[in-house]
Amino acid sequence: MLSELNAMVERWDEEDDARRIMQRALTIGEMFTVERPLLGPLPEEEFETGLVSSLRVDRYSQVRVRTNHYSVPVRLIGRMVRVVLHASELVVYDAHKEVARHERLIGKGGSRLELDHYLEALVRKPGALPGATALDQARSAGKSAWGAAQARQATGGRKDGDV
Repeated sequence: MLSELNAMVERWDEEDDARRIMQRALTIGEMFTVERPLLGPLPEEEFETGLVSSLRVDRYSQVRVRTNHYSVPVRLIGRMVRVVLHASELVVYDAHKEVARHERLIGKGGSRLELDHYLEALVRKPGALPGATALDQARSAGKSAWGAAQARQATGGRKDGDV
């Protein structure tokens, strides 16, 4: 079946090479023969299809993208980060290192907070834990603060691109 499909595509390609566009003197195949030596190699890097922005991390360890807020690790407060907004997700980079990845929020004025981004600050200020918005979001998603802390400790404190 696949070989038949490949043969059909090959036939269509040959037919297209023999085709002329309107009243042009050369066929598509002949024009490509002229153009081929002028083409350069493809770039080594992948082409980024998302919307790229440089944003400053606010004092709440968040970046604002359009009308929504997304958390990043607290160590980045005050720093510029690169944010790539895709159709279904948002990725945050510090230099070339990925530091956060979130499912994109659909509505306006929302926030997507990852509890792990705040654990470092919550260790220094344990009194802030009971009222933390990140903790509320983690609970509603079925995660526990203790489970997140244990997982972080098991990986030596590394998560999502940490070295």
